[in-house]
Amino acid sequence: MRQITIMIVCLIALSMAACKSGVKKTTIGYVQITEDAVLNTAKAGVFKALADSGFVDGQNIRVIDNNAQGDLSMIVTILQSLKSQNVDLIITNSTPCMVTAAQSVSNIPVVFTVAFSPEQVKMKSTPSNLYGIYDPLNAEEFVSMMQECLPGLKRVGLPYNNSEPNAEYSANVFTNEFEKRGIEVVKATVNSPNDLVMVAQYLKGQNLDAIIVAADNTVYMGLNVLGKMAAESKIPLFVTDPHQAEKGAAIGMGVNYERWGYLSGLKAVEILKGRTIQQPIEPITATELLVNKKACAAQGLVLPQSVIDKATRIME
Repeated sequence: MRQITIMIVCLIALSMAACKSGVKKTTIGYVQITEDAVLNTAKAGVFKALADSGFVDGQNIRVIDNNAQGDLSMIVTILQSLKSQNVDLIITNSTPCMVTAAQSVSNIPVVFTVAFSPEQVKMKSTPSNLYGIYDPLNAEEFVSMMQECLPGLKRVGLPYNNSEPNAEYSANVFTNEFEKRGIEVVKATVNSPNDLVMVAQYLKGQNLDAIIVAADNTVYMGLNVLGKMAAESKIPLFVTDPHQAEKGAAIGMGVNYERWGYLSGLKAVEILKGRTIQQPIEPITATELLVNKKACAAQGLVLPQSVIDKATRIME
């Protein structure tokens, strides 16, 4: 009798396990423009928000993880694949991924992180299935910080990839802000990270007071090349993504990427819970300032105490 009871208990347990494993998991397609530590920080924030709300990969959700490895044309292919797999939700990381998804995905909710808004990059319209958090890009505050560091700032180098909508937008915004203050901008086009050695040599000979890299995935992939040139030429290098300063920039100021990802992840949570989102697209306003003291010294930048006091993190 005891053996029969044990067998029944085992059968019930197996039946429950089978039912549990048979439950359909919500499928999320994720696409990121390139492998990058800073973008990965935002990615971690997205999935932490999901996990904190009970959505865990391998348990009740299945994540199809994709990376375009810096190839813009691959984003289209990845999104087509996700559509053919009938995913329930798409999450994009970077402006090119957001723009491509907005233009090619109409019947699946899309949540974006680490991107500018559709309005900023001059998309003709904002799809009703698009949600996310964007960077308002406070160029006025950033340039003021640069002038605080370099009171005699007159000539700035700006390398950028005009194939990236985010890079083109930020280059235009900063050019307008610099010129409004009587600061000359020397632009240099970058089509791939391989161009940066040549671009660095070009900028080196332009008698610059500083170099700025603004929201540009392509340039960030080879930022160490610019950092090396900046040290050799004593030209301070500034970046609008704080943690890119870890790659050799003197100062990085902008939004917190982990927080950015987390807030975007909360949008995804609302969608997965079937809730109505009152504000589909919102800005992130909290910023941080990272100082790389070693890079500052190498690039000849002596920071005023007023800037040091504002730093949220100082790398020795």
